[in-house]
Amino acid sequence: MQLHIPSNLVLLSKSNTDDIESGSIQQGTANHGHQQRLFIEKQLPVLFENKYLAVFQKPFGLPCQDGTNVKYSIDTLLGILSKQQSFSYRLVHRLDRHTTGALVVAKSRLAAAALAHAFHERNVSKRYIAVLEGVPATKKGTIDCALLNTGSKTIAVNSSSAAKEDASGLQYARPAVTKYKVLKTGLLDNREISLVEIDIITGRKHQIRAHCSQILGCPVVGDTRYGIGAEDATGTPYSGRMFLHLFRLSIPDVNDDGEVRKKSTEQKITIKAPFPTFWSPVFSALGISFSQKH
Repeated sequence: MQLHIPSNLVLLSKSNTDDIESGSIQQGTANHGHQQRLFIEKQLPVLFENKYLAVFQKPFGLPCQDGTNVKYSIDTLLGILSKQQSFSYRLVHRLDRHTTGALVVAKSRLAAAALAHAFHERNVSKRYIAVLEGVPATKKGTIDCALLNTGSKTIAVNSSSAAKEDASGLQYARPAVTKYKVLKTGLLDNREISLVEIDIITGRKHQIRAHCSQILGCPVVGDTRYGIGAEDATGTPYSGRMFLHLFRLSIPDVNDDGEVRKKSTEQKITIKAPFPTFWSPVFSALGISFSQKH
């Protein structure tokens, strides 16, 4: 089986995200603007950029925004870059801390408003590739199941755990629709896994992770919150990693006034994000190679 991706988007070189989390941006780097910029750009490779927006490659383990126990975030790093140029980067959507792939940011307030509206109106197409534990009973389908965010976890309201965990809040569940297709199945360290293509129609918190785990019964490999934790896979090729990647992102372009360009709904900007190198053992186990054909 081949995944057809552009020749320059194969596997990323090893990321230095761990260096960010250990604080190496401080001292020698943070005090020197040019070195600091090079360091940040290495963590956030640019996949596409024009006058109004940019699409970055989000690495594993780096959260989009600040929060509890967060030393550095993408928002913080982009803020540092913004101080060195004539415009400011603005996040218009988010990916979970351990999710990788394409992340779009706006380069002006007007562009941010237009792109945020496009996400809200579902005028954006997001295709994920995930590796799941086990094999779904149905190889292709649509999950239409509302999700309840309890604060610490997202629960599918018709799952057996929903009523037990937060029966009083079920009325606050929000509609959520996920389409999936199993691309390949195989064994990794004697554990059955599935490579799955996923399109989300809605964008709820932890939607893919909750739907796959609670509805399909096949959690994302390495998901410590909704499935078999990384601590259960110590020493395996996927130890400490979660295999959920935003592979393809299609977004409308915007103009000088921060408005979606005419006919942009039919002529969107489509970006494909390379897979992190830690996916390589999984691809090898599944017999997947990369094509250099467009």
